[in-house]
Amino acid sequence: MTFARRLLLVGCDHRFSQGVQTHLHKTFLLNAPVVRPDDLANLVTRDTDGVVLFLASDPADAERVERAVRELKLQGLPPRVGVLLNEDGATPRQFEALSAHVEGVFAWGTQLRELNAWLRRAVTPGTPFIDPAHESATERVRRKLLALTPSLTHLTDQLDIAAAHDVTVLIEGETGTGKTHLAKLIHDCSARASHRFLVVACGTLSGNLIASEFFGHVKGAFTGADSAKVGKFAAAGHGTLLLDEIDTLGLDHQANLLRVIETGEYEPVGGNDTQTCQARIVAATNWNLAEAVERGTFRRDLYYRLHVITFNLPPLRNRPQDIGPLARGMAVKYSTRFGKKIYALHPDAQRALEQFPWPGNIRQLENVVQQAVLSCAGDTLTLAQLPATVHAKPAEGRPEGATAGPASSPAQNRETTERATIVRALEKVGFSRTRASQLLGVSRVTLYKKMKKYGLLTKPTGLVAADRPA
Repeated sequence: MTFARRLLLVGCDHRFSQGVQTHLHKTFLLNAPVVRPDDLANLVTRDTDGVVLFLASDPADAERVERAVRELKLQGLPPRVGVLLNEDGATPRQFEALSAHVEGVFAWGTQLRELNAWLRRAVTPGTPFIDPAHESATERVRRKLLALTPSLTHLTDQLDIAAAHDVTVLIEGETGTGKTHLAKLIHDCSARASHRFLVVACGTLSGNLIASEFFGHVKGAFTGADSAKVGKFAAAGHGTLLLDEIDTLGLDHQANLLRVIETGEYEPVGGNDTQTCQARIVAATNWNLAEAVERGTFRRDLYYRLHVITFNLPPLRNRPQDIGPLARGMAVKYSTRFGKKIYALHPDAQRALEQFPWPGNIRQLENVVQQAVLSCAGDTLTLAQLPATVHAKPAEGRPEGATAGPASSPAQNRETTERATIVRALEKVGFSRTRASQLLGVSRVTLYKKMKKYGLLTKPTGLVAADRPA
């Protein structure tokens, strides 16, 4: 056997790992790399069906191995899994709960024959595990996209360019479509990855605090400025600064931002010393900035400065192939956080999630998965744990007064279900937009836009919806 990187050893005990490596080389001429449990997630892809052999040399390893196996299985990753126990460490009884999820638990020293027989069957030619030392930036971007958002793999080349060059980036998309995730991906795959990634939520800042949040202030700059403050542009250092909801900035703050982008220079509020921004700037918006420029609410020159590389993220309802990987990743996160032993997402539950229109996009999906994990008492996340609104049949979501007709397209079906979901939420809270947006997990602005799209600003009975924006 000389199959390169088709077998990974996962363990923390250096002496035990070396002994196993020596045995594998003598027996199979196989050089198996050793990785730590925390690194495993970055080495396994949906294409790799090799072998992962966990090395348990300490009683405390049982919990670490269980968590890692659960994450592999819950995310539907294909490697074959085995566990090798050191004779002085963990005991077979500690791994009885894993018997249904691993192919074998072997004792070092006394069951080498059984281990060797299993490895001969399990280690076959195929796609190797990732080798980070030889992975290109393009391969790294593509792998990270495939893990959670396979529908966006067509952006690999553009993301690679964005990561490789220090230019401003603009990311457009509805609330909750993953703009922050995309900005972080660009940062992680760039030369700035070892530096800070900071997010400024521009929409949450009042007008008189924006300049201080951006550029900092000196002591005594204004009432209440009892000490000097470092702004985000300085705190980001040589890292990346994401300006989220940049469309909410007023024209005067847009002018200050334009100066920083063009020259890198700014002064703290109340100060005279000019400082230089070293960070890379990424901007995100829920709106179409080109339309904002035409309305006169966004500076044209700033728009052109930001529009060097632009990404437009589609809503989740148009990316059904992303829902399964995203939901599995969220289930891993919350099952670990809440101490749940969940190893699988039932196909019926995944189908229901894929058919739902998700007006709140990824943020709403995460909220639903979190609730489902909390209510799950078994080892499989099922349809029963999902809210009734999510696993309702599409036919139940037909708008009032609609009649059966020719088969609709998937996009039309999703829009029909999305409209019905919004109607149900509005009816449940007496047509209060504030409460409905909280129920759906979206902002009031997003809800207003969707209500306008589906003609829901006025109730079917003629009653005007509550909370109309000024």
